[in-house]
Amino acid sequence: MAAAWEEIRRLAADFQRAQFAEVAHRLSERNCIEIVTKLIAEKQLEVVHTLDGKEYVTPAQISREIRDELHVCGGRVNIVDLQQVINVDLLHIENRANDIVKSEKTIQLVLGQLINESYLDQLAEEINDKLQETGQVTISELCKAYDLPGDFLIQALSRRLGRIIHGQLDQENRGVIFTEAFVSRHRARIRGLFTAVTRPTPVNNLITRYGFQEHLLYSVLEELVNTGRLKGTVVGGRQDKAVFVPDIYARTQSNWVDSFFKQNGYLEFDALYRLGIPDPAGYIKKRYKSTQLLFLRAACVGQEIVDQVEASVEEAISSGNWIDVATLLPSSLSVEDVGILLQQVMRSLNKNSSGLVFSDTIVVSEKFLSSCADLFSDIMQQKAEKEMKNNPVNLITEEDLKQASGLENSYANKKDKKDERRKKATEGSGSVRGGGGGNAREIKIKKTKKKGRKDADSDEESQATSTGRNKQPEFPFMSQEEIQDVLKTHMQDCPEELITELAEHLIRPLTKTYQEVVRSVFTSSTSSSGASRRQTMKDLQEEFSNLYNNIRLFEKGIKHFTDETQTNLAKHLLKTVCTDVTNLIFNFLASDSMMTTENYSTITSEVRTKILGKLPEDTKGPLTKLHTSLNGKSVEDFLSCLDSAVDICGIMVKKGDKKKERQVLFQHRQALIEQLKVTEDPALVLHLTSVLLFQFSTHCMLHAPGRSVPQIINFLSGKIPEDQHSLLVKYQGLVVKQLISQTKKTEQGDSDARDNLEEEERAESIRKELQEITASIKDLVLRPRKFSVTEE
Repeated sequence: MAAAWEEIRRLAADFQRAQFAEVAHRLSERNCIEIVTKLIAEKQLEVVHTLDGKEYVTPAQISREIRDELHVCGGRVNIVDLQQVINVDLLHIENRANDIVKSEKTIQLVLGQLINESYLDQLAEEINDKLQETGQVTISELCKAYDLPGDFLIQALSRRLGRIIHGQLDQENRGVIFTEAFVSRHRARIRGLFTAVTRPTPVNNLITRYGFQEHLLYSVLEELVNTGRLKGTVVGGRQDKAVFVPDIYARTQSNWVDSFFKQNGYLEFDALYRLGIPDPAGYIKKRYKSTQLLFLRAACVGQEIVDQVEASVEEAISSGNWIDVATLLPSSLSVEDVGILLQQVMRSLNKNSSGLVFSDTIVVSEKFLSSCADLFSDIMQQKAEKEMKNNPVNLITEEDLKQASGLENSYANKKDKKDERRKKATEGSGSVRGGGGGNAREIKIKKTKKKGRKDADSDEESQATSTGRNKQPEFPFMSQEEIQDVLKTHMQDCPEELITELAEHLIRPLTKTYQEVVRSVFTSSTSSSGASRRQTMKDLQEEFSNLYNNIRLFEKGIKHFTDETQTNLAKHLLKTVCTDVTNLIFNFLASDSMMTTENYSTITSEVRTKILGKLPEDTKGPLTKLHTSLNGKSVEDFLSCLDSAVDICGIMVKKGDKKKERQVLFQHRQALIEQLKVTEDPALVLHLTSVLLFQFSTHCMLHAPGRSVPQIINFLSGKIPEDQHSLLVKYQGLVVKQLISQTKKTEQGDSDARDNLEEEERAESIRKELQEITASIKDLVLRPRKFSVTEE
């Protein structure tokens, strides 16, 4: 023992000498740093710099300090706070904290905070104290109070229920923890409250009024109802509309519903609402599972009512009558519900039953509809015959002609009054119909078309009818109001709405039937007399031949003039006589498709375009060219198109010979002379005299407008004696002066009285001078004609 103490004293003396001895070799701070850095680089040493850079800390020391700080803080510490305590970078603290959580199951990392089990136990104790005080706590309140996520709290507290926390977690709503005493207290309140309820009461109102926990109330209420402690049912499930219905009220309610349904055979949803049944349809389906019911919008009806309606409808259809189903059903049913019931009945009837539904509640048989349509048979026939007598079978309606006439009038009104007066001279020019000579040749240009028209049974005819001329006009029969008046006269017992819908239903089939009646009357009238038809065709061909030959003769007269005058005369001929013959052809073709007008001269360019749209393709092409040629400048081109059109139409043309031409020339001259004898208008006298002198000198007819009179007078220079030509030129000058004077008077109106007086004196002088010369001008034609200087 003494030897041991001696050894100890010796070692202590050596240690003391070592401490006080001077160091021969010391390392500087820089060398130490370099050595440590070298060791860290070679991974022989693992240390961490502090934030101030003055110390090195090992990872184990960081972990030790984290655990110490966690213990000091009571089991919960924020990682950010550890950075200031340990004085190292946050990254190293997070890494060491994660390693600690992985190695120790009692420590958890939640929202950047380290929490151990001791803290959770302490937390559970605090919550238990609060729970015992209030009876229930909610997780949401705990989340706000302790700044922890709800799922984490539920998981942590669930493990401590029954051990530290004396309570239970609501299974329906896991966000609430309550004690058994709380549940018992609520159960007693719920039991007492709902036992006292004697009528249907919304559960939501009770929750709001008495402050029940919703999920707990529903759970306890279902438990009490299922065990029979509460006599009643919860209707509507766990919803805002849930209603508790006591058995005593339900029995009274059910008795009323059964009694009403037994007596009336139907149930209204509104009545069940008033009884306190929130879901009437569901209640009825549950109450009458085995009963066959028809559910409507606002009610349901039993099979007895459906059978009654079905029998009545079937009887009405079989007897050819009508029935209003609404009169058989309770007045409380809406029109919509009656309509749904009626549709169901119509579907259940056999397919042979034919009937239609009007006004949603009225069933009308097909026999009744046919009888209604038969009321109009005599009216149709009479109306069709009356229209045929008045010749109203026109696709070219009067409105079309008025509209086209209005367009022409608006254009004509813009022309000078001088031209309007001079046009009167042309009234007889194109209307002269030359009589056919005894030796006139009849030339039929194409026979195939007429032959095809006669062969009614040919395939070509039927094909042309079905493709080209199927666009028949629609003739109005009666308006809906007129049909209603007829139905009211014959059916006084029908309600007003049925009459209206019957008229609306019948108007289309009646109109369609009327078209057939009109066509039948039209066909019978046109085919009743073959001789009459042939006579009409003969008159058409005669009129066409006369116009055709007149155009040829007028063309000869036009060729005596130069280019510009010749063009103007050709345009005038195209717009007058050529347009007449074109309209004649168009009216002839239109009549084959029941498209005609009484006076073909009223057909305008717009109406011709409308007719072209209704013609078949083989006819449409040549007729379109003929229509277009009227806007050209060449009469020869028009005649070429006219020959093609006549070829298509199958019209026989009587081409005149020399004898007939002389006859037409004579008739035309006489017509102009008669007109000259009776007229006193200076402009018209000048016009007629010029045209007659032209015919005397050239033996050619001339169809000229008033504006071409000066050119005709210039042409007559050298063709008639000089004194006659001078007189004609003088008369022309006076006529022009008179027209200018009249124009100025119209434009000036009430201006200076002195100027008006001078103009009137001048006009009176011109008028007197014209009166003196008019007789001489007429005598140039009316007196015995002298030979012109160039006439042979």
